[in-house]
Amino acid sequence: MAKKISTPAYLKISIDIAYRIVNGDFLEGEKLSGRSTLVSIYNVSPETIRRSIALLRDMDVVEVEEKSGIRIRSRANASKFLEKFKTKNEFTSLKEEIYGLIYEKKKLEKNLETKIENLIEFATQLRNVGIIRHHESIVQPNSLIIGKNLGELNFWHNTGATIIGVKRGDELFVSPGPYFNINEYDIIVYVGENDVLSKVKNYITSLD
Repeated sequence: MAKKISTPAYLKISIDIAYRIVNGDFLEGEKLSGRSTLVSIYNVSPETIRRSIALLRDMDVVEVEEKSGIRIRSRANASKFLEKFKTKNEFTSLKEEIYGLIYEKKKLEKNLETKIENLIEFATQLRNVGIIRHHESIVQPNSLIIGKNLGELNFWHNTGATIIGVKRGDELFVSPGPYFNINEYDIIVYVGENDVLSKVKNYITSLD
């Protein structure tokens, strides 16, 4: 799966503070809450707040006074700060999107490869139909086998037939495993001797 690239917490906090300055929540010259208060507001470590404020200070958005604390310096610089990191974030988002598309492409190719293998396997099975005839039976509503998986059905034990596939709408499930659940109107594809046809039909058409 594509690796998610996340924005560091300190940068998120810097961006949030800059947004609030641009939006007028914090005014130029106004004193911002001290670092200890910001720690409780953003629920992060003091080091994270220190890095956030240092980033804003380096771009002259705020100034840090040793005794009086943090003061808003420039709304214009806050706007420039946001523009700068908006571009970076857009680049990051584009990169994540590309990674996602590459992952989806690989997954699609793998799925296609699996379907082709299944098709070849199914064709090989049907090539032997001349020896063991294949049959198809539809699962009618209210059949007792609806909602059960193939492992629970003990299909061969109860009918003498072996399931080689299940058709569901436009899909064909080849050699479904023991946890494959049966739905109403599924078409069961199976092989066996001639006498299995009536046994299977009786078994899958049993009603509640």
